[in-house]
Amino acid sequence: MNKTIETGKSSSSQSVGHKYARPWFMIFCVLAIVVCILLSTTPISRLGHLGYTGLTEDIATPRGFSPPALPWLTGWGRWLPMHFTHSDPVALYLTGNIEILLLLAMAFVLYGLAAYFIVKRAQPEQVPTIRRWMWIGAIVAGLIFVLTPGMASKDLFVYADYGNLVGAHGANPYFTTPRQVAFDDLLTHIDGWSEASSAYGPVWVYLAGSLSLIFGDHPLPYFYIYRFLGLACHLLNTFLIGRILRTTGRSERTVTIGMFLYALNPLMLFEGPLGAHNDVFMSTLLLYGFDLCITANKRGFTQVKNYWPALVVLTLGVLVKFTSIPVIFFFLLVLAAKTLGTPHTPVREMPWFAAIKNVVIAGALFAGIALLAYLPFWIGHGLGEIVRSFGTPPSSSGAQNSLMRVAMNWLQLRPTMKSNSLVGFAAHALANRGFWSKVDILVMGVTILVGAWYAWRSPSMRTLVIGSLATMTIILLVTPWFYSWYVVWLVALAPLTLAFPQGRLTRALLVFCLVFSASSLLTYMNLVFFRFGGYQLGIRYFLMMLFPVLAGVLVYLYGRLKKDKEPALNAASVDMVTENASVAAK
Repeated sequence: MNKTIETGKSSSSQSVGHKYARPWFMIFCVLAIVVCILLSTTPISRLGHLGYTGLTEDIATPRGFSPPALPWLTGWGRWLPMHFTHSDPVALYLTGNIEILLLLAMAFVLYGLAAYFIVKRAQPEQVPTIRRWMWIGAIVAGLIFVLTPGMASKDLFVYADYGNLVGAHGANPYFTTPRQVAFDDLLTHIDGWSEASSAYGPVWVYLAGSLSLIFGDHPLPYFYIYRFLGLACHLLNTFLIGRILRTTGRSERTVTIGMFLYALNPLMLFEGPLGAHNDVFMSTLLLYGFDLCITANKRGFTQVKNYWPALVVLTLGVLVKFTSIPVIFFFLLVLAAKTLGTPHTPVREMPWFAAIKNVVIAGALFAGIALLAYLPFWIGHGLGEIVRSFGTPPSSSGAQNSLMRVAMNWLQLRPTMKSNSLVGFAAHALANRGFWSKVDILVMGVTILVGAWYAWRSPSMRTLVIGSLATMTIILLVTPWFYSWYVVWLVALAPLTLAFPQGRLTRALLVFCLVFSASSLLTYMNLVFFRFGGYQLGIRYFLMMLFPVLAGVLVYLYGRLKKDKEPALNAASVDMVTENASVAAK
C-alpha cells in the first residue's frame, strides 16, 4: 500500500489504466461531498426548535437561543420530507435525524471513492489540481457548517459559559459552577453543564476566559467565533499534516492523500466547523508538536535545546484535554532510548546517567508548565480539594455511549437481577465506574510497557507517532465516557502513519481510525422508531464498534496472507537507520 501511494505504479495493469484516468472523478466527489453537507443544513436547522419530544435530542439548538435563519443556505434541501408518518415533534425529529445521518453516510462513501482515486488512479501531473480542489472543498464545506443555523453538540456554549465564569465573574471553574456564580446569566441558562465544574485543561480555560472579556454574556458571538476557530484549526491541521509528510521525504502523492484523508473527512467537518469542539484545537497543538519533534530529530533529538520547543507545545495540548497524555509518555520513552543509543549500543556501554538526566529535565519541564498553568486556580485550596476537583465533572464518574452505559441500561431493564449468576456478575461489574477506572489504568500501563519495548527496539519518530496514536485508540475503546468528536484525535494523527514505512499493524490501525470516524456518528442515531424495547444503546454501540474492528482485522489478515515478492524488511529498523544517518550527517 505504501509503495502504491509513493509511486502510483503498483502493477502493470494500473500503469496502463493511468492514461485513461481523469481528475474529474475526484472533482466530482469533492463537489458531491459539498452538496451533501449543504443539503444537511436543512434538517439540522429544522431540528432547532421542535418543542418537547421526550427524546434524547443530540441534534438540537438549546432553548432560549435562536441563530439567524439564513434561508438562502438552508433552502436548498427544503424538498427533503419533514416527516414520514405523523407531524408531531417526535416524528419530525426522527425524520430529520435519519436524513442527516444518511447525507453524512453518502459523504463518507464519496470520501472513500475520492481517496481511492488519489491512491490508485491519479497521475503525478494531476496532483496539484487534486490538492487545489481539496482545499476548495474543505473551505466551502467548512464555511457552510460555520453558518448553519442549527447545532449538533452544544459544547461551544459550555466553553463560553466557563469562559464567562472566569472572565466576567473572576470565579474558579474547577471549584465552582456557573449555576452557583452566574445564575442569572443567559449563557448559564442554555449551558447543559452549568451545574458541573470544568473538565477542561487550563489552556482552554484561559482561551475561553479571554474571549469572554470581549463578548461578555451574549451567546450569538460565541456561536460563530468558536465555529470559525474550529474551521481555522481544521485548515491549519491540514497544512501541518502536509508539512510533516513533506518533511519526512514523502512524495507529493502521499502528501496529498494524507492531507485529503483529514481535510474532507465528514466527521472532521461535522465536529470541527459545526461542532466547534476543542478536540480540534488540541489536535493542532499535537500536530505542531510532532512537526517540531521531527525537526528536532534531524538536529539531534537528545539535546535539550532541540527538543524543548516540541515538548512545550505537546504539553500545551495535554493542558487542553488530558486524554493526550500518552504523547508525553512516548516522548519520554523515545528520548530515553535515543539517549541510551538502543538497540545498537551494548548495555554496559549505555550512558545511563545522560538518559536519566534527559528524562528528568523533560519531565520537570512538563510538570513545571502544568503546575504554572494550574497554579492560579489551586492557590488557597488544599491537596485533597485539588485531587477531588478532577473527579467532580460528570465525565469522571458517569458513562455515555460505552459498554458501561450498555450494562447500566441492561440492569435498569432487570432491576431484580442479582450478581450471584455469571451474567448478573458481569453486568454489575461492567456497570461499575470503579471497574472501568481499573481497566483504564491497566490498559494505560500495558500500552506504556509495550511502548517502552518498541522504543527500546526502535527509538524513532515512527515509534513516537504510531505509539501515541495506538494508545489513544485503545483508550477510546475502553473509556466509559465517549462521544463521536473524540475520534477527532485519531483522524488528525492517522495520516501521519504515511510518513513512515508501513507494516500490517500500521495499515490496520490507519483503516480502523478512518472507519471509526464514520461509525462513531452512530452516537447521533436515535433508534426509538424500531421499538427495540430499551436495547437501542446496546445495538448502536455494537454497530459502532463492529465495523472499524472488522475492517482493521481484515486489513491485517490480508497483509499477512499477501505474498510480497520483495525481500521482507524490518520497517522499524529501516526507519531507525534513516534517522541515524540523518543525525550523523548533521
